[in-house]
Amino acid sequence: MRTFLIFASIIAVTWAYQHWFNDEEVIRVNGGVARVIDGDSFKVGEEEFRIYGVDAPEYRQMCKDEDGADWACGKTSRTGLDRILRNQDHNCTVHARDRFGRNVVLCTSETGQDLSAVLVTSGLALSAQHFDEIIYANDEGKAQKAKRGIWRGEFMRPDAWRAQNPRN
Repeated sequence: MRTFLIFASIIAVTWAYQHWFNDEEVIRVNGGVARVIDGDSFKVGEEEFRIYGVDAPEYRQMCKDEDGADWACGKTSRTGLDRILRNQDHNCTVHARDRFGRNVVLCTSETGQDLSAVLVTSGLALSAQHFDEIIYANDEGKAQKAKRGIWRGEFMRPDAWRAQNPRN
């Protein structure tokens, strides 16, 4: 009986360990559990990270679709980043620190895809003007031509939207 209890305990602990660390609801960045904040930033623990070279619509930002109807482009951008990060682990390297003290990171997936390029090509973010805009200009052009994401209608650039809607 004792052998059975030890064996059952090992199986239970192994199962719990695998489900805790391999839960598909957990986003992993550099091996840590990440929480998406908005379309271009996330947290791992208490540390906040900003994705290099992109600017995504703010969470509360609305855009217009091809028919002129409002749609929640900021929420869509956040959901898109969340989905991308859930699909595979990403390795991020710190490129700089921004004026808010966040780490500005360049991230690549396990298959080598540049996260910033994926966001811009999908129309979930723009090539940021205050970074090296030229890096993702081709990806932005592809999204615009294909009318993906924010390019399917009208939108205000996120920096202009932030200027008109300051956090108070």
